[in-house]
Amino acid sequence: MQSALISLIAKLSNFKIVPTNGLALFCGCIGKDGKDKKLFVFEPLKPLVSGLYRCDSKFHLGPLYEQLEASRTYGFIVIDGNGVSIHTLSGNARRALFKLEVNLPNKHGRGGQSKNRFAHIREEKRGWYTTRVAEVAVEKFINSATCMPNVDGIVLAGFAQLKEEVQSKLDNRLLSIVVAVVDIQYGGDSGFSQAVRLTKESLGNLKFIHEQDIISKLFDEIHRDGQYAIGIEDTMYALTNGLLENLIIWNDLRYVRWELVNNATNETKILYFSEGKDLDEWAEWTVQSKVALLDWVLEHYHEFGSVIELVSDETDVGAQFVKGFGGLGGILRFQTELPSNNPQLVHSEEENDEEDEYEYAW
Repeated sequence: MQSALISLIAKLSNFKIVPTNGLALFCGCIGKDGKDKKLFVFEPLKPLVSGLYRCDSKFHLGPLYEQLEASRTYGFIVIDGNGVSIHTLSGNARRALFKLEVNLPNKHGRGGQSKNRFAHIREEKRGWYTTRVAEVAVEKFINSATCMPNVDGIVLAGFAQLKEEVQSKLDNRLLSIVVAVVDIQYGGDSGFSQAVRLTKESLGNLKFIHEQDIISKLFDEIHRDGQYAIGIEDTMYALTNGLLENLIIWNDLRYVRWELVNNATNETKILYFSEGKDLDEWAEWTVQSKVALLDWVLEHYHEFGSVIELVSDETDVGAQFVKGFGGLGGILRFQTELPSNNPQLVHSEEENDEEDEYEYAW
């Protein structure tokens, strides 16, 4: 610990003034023998609001991770006659905070002396329901420490008059930040997704909405058999040949790019395998490079004139993109043949029954 502190003090002597956002300093010894010292000093993205000193077996990055989160957060209240769900949306991350299922009685259409009694019971349960939703909204969207909203805006989405009844019972602090009240056809998660689409003009440039738009555009191209590439084989071919206008890639893509050279013929091959795959059958080849495919793409995509779109699996369409197409695809500059429909485009490709293994050379 003393050695680390001495190194940090020596590094701090290079700073005449403290940067506007403060300084983050990390120093420690790593490796099996603990002799490999690492030192990191940099200015955070945003001002540090408090100091933090820790001596531990790991670096504490919590305050820095918080700065990477989107600056605007919106709360959603999705309500219908079957239940209510409360969510937050920040950047491309959504969180479900609360869910309640109910069984409100329908309107009593029969006459007689019981009609008014049933109507009274129905209104009483409906009133309890909307009051409970307003109370939970305060619990979830008001910071208990500051007594102020912890979201930048609230969207009320629901059927018929339920959402208006909730709005009339909202705390004034929340009522003042309601940005939209919309009618939806569904409840629960489907209703939440619909509410996001209906309010995208009010919510501004949220990454969640941008992801939905770019992936939906790709799905439209697929639906009409237009200008698209999907999967590792077609997408990497299109990218490296300058055919992709927009490259769409999952931010947690788990493939590795291998570059191999044949010791006898000097032939070069580029292979893509899922993480953890070994190369026992390629023993006669020398590994020139091995890198995560996501890292390689982020470093080289601009060389091929493509615009990259990093997406998550947090949205419905994002999860569909990852599950259905492996998290890699793109929109072409123009419609053209790709390896999946013209094998001659790939100069050398070996037959392989494994779905997660690809090998090309061009």
